[in-house]
Amino acid sequence: MIVASGFVEANELDDVERVVNELKIRGIEVNEVNEEKVVFLVERETMAAVKAELDSLKDIDGVRNVYLAYYSLEGSDKGSEN
Repeated sequence: MIVASGFVEANELDDVERVVNELKIRGIEVNEVNEEKVVFLVERETMAAVKAELDSLKDIDGVRNVYLAYYSLEGSDKGSEN
């Protein structure tokens, strides 16, 4: 499982509720809302799926920008095989 976290910035306060609802519909966890910033956590099976999801966030009506703060690497959840 690949995990990515960051925030989306809404154009204005009136857009925040719509953005939060769209994130939840897409199965993205909303961790915090601070004015126009909505902090999210997304989990997908592959890095390609995470990238596609993140790329699509900028197309949500009312989103100004998307910021990525953290992501895990594929295989990072596997133990070391020495």
